[in-house]
Order: sequence, then C-alpha cells, then structure tokens
Amino acid sequence: MSKKGVTDGKNQLKESLIVMSADYFMKLGTYAKFTNNTTLAQEVKVTESKLRQVADTAVRDYAQIAYDRSQPIVASLAAYGITAATQTALAAAITAYNTSIGKPGASRTEGGITTQQLKNLFKIAETALANMDAAIEIVRLTQVNFYNGYQKARKVIETGTSTLALKIKVTNAETGEPEANVVLTITPTNGLLKAAAANGKSSIVKKTAKGGGAQIKNTPDGTYIVTAKKTGFKDVIETINIVNGEMTVLEIKMEKS
Repeated sequence: MSKKGVTDGKNQLKESLIVMSADYFMKLGTYAKFTNNTTLAQEVKVTESKLRQVADTAVRDYAQIAYDRSQPIVASLAAYGITAATQTALAAAITAYNTSIGKPGASRTEGGITTQQLKNLFKIAETALANMDAAIEIVRLTQVNFYNGYQKARKVIETGTSTLALKIKVTNAETGEPEANVVLTITPTNGLLKAAAANGKSSIVKKTAKGGGAQIKNTPDGTYIVTAKKTGFKDVIETINIVNGEMTVLEIKMEKS
C-alpha cells in the first residue's frame, strides 16, 4: 500500500471521527441545556466547523473529551442517543484514528497488513455512525428541534474532485428496507436554479434506484424543499441546506398511507 493510500485512509478515519464527535458534542450540549449544567455546556461547546480547523492530534483529543464527559453519565444520556454501545464505537474510532496518525510512514512491506487494518477500522466507523443514526430516532417525536438539527448536521465532506452535492436514501418506515421508485422533487426555496444545475428547470426530479438511493450533482448553494412521493405511501416533505464544498446526506422514511 502506498503512502498516498495510507494518507487517504487516515483522512477517511479523521472524517468519521469528526462527524461522530460533532454529533456527540451536540447531544451533550442539549443534555446540558435541559439539566441546567452550565459547566458541561461550556466544556462541550465544540462545533463541527471547529473540529475541521484544528490539528490532527487535536481532533483525537476533542473526541476523547466527548467520550470522557459522557462516560460518567451515560445512563442519563440514553434519551439523547448516547449509550454504552455508542461509547464503545466512539472509543474504537478514537483508537483507529490514533493508530493511523501514529504511523504516517507505513512502508510497502506493511501494505497488506495496513490495508486489512484500514478496512476493519472503516467498518467500525461506519457501524458507529449507523448506530448513532438509529439512536437518534428515539427522540424524533419528543425532541423535534434536536432531531431536525441532527439531520441537518449529518453532512460529510466529499474528498477529491467530486461535485456530488446531495445524497438521498429512502427506506420503508415499517421494514427498514430500501424503497425504490420513489419520485423525489428538489426545489429551491427562492424558486431559482442555475441552468447548468438542472437544465434550466425550476426543480430537479429524481427517482430512487433499487437500493433506495439517489444522488444530485452540481447543485448551487441554498435551501431546498425535498418532496418524496410514491403510490401507496404518504408524501414526505423535508427542508435541507446545501453548502459549497459539502455533501448533504438526507434520509427519508416512507410510511404507507
């Protein structure tokens, strides 16, 4: 495995840890607000933007702070989506990332081992994010503002030269299975779209594939209304923000009508 491959792997682990840590800090901040814990509120006042600006080792340190502040009160954080399982996942992600920054000069002779290690670490990180996405559903109805804030914050920086702006995944609310052939209409709230983004049309229309996914490229910055429709299901309407240089991830659950 080349040095470039190791570096790319480290960057992906860093990205996963940033997203996980930012999510943790948001949840801890909400808990601190509801419990009037001003000390904790100050300690966890860390944004995703800040995590992207600090050094590699600082990302690890902030993630450790998120873990350490959660551990003593983990039993009280279940309603906010932080559990013993997410703690285990975060600890694993911290270890994985720390290993990647501790060996910046992995040689070619270590290539096969390093490749397998990275695959295993990516799987851990992906599982942790999936667990967090599942846990957030606990507060979907009781803490609407917090839930919506999490969904809007669930963004991943797209590396490389890709122009992917929006990734949508649609599932069946009852079974959790991907929902294909869902018609998605993405409309800017200001009623305008650049011709290059949507061939001069006022909206972008897509249909989900067999895996329930749809991707939108070259979409201008702004706020958009996403409408999901399929015969036999209730319409779903979501509001999203698309920011330059970032890929917005939107998950939609379709309920039968």
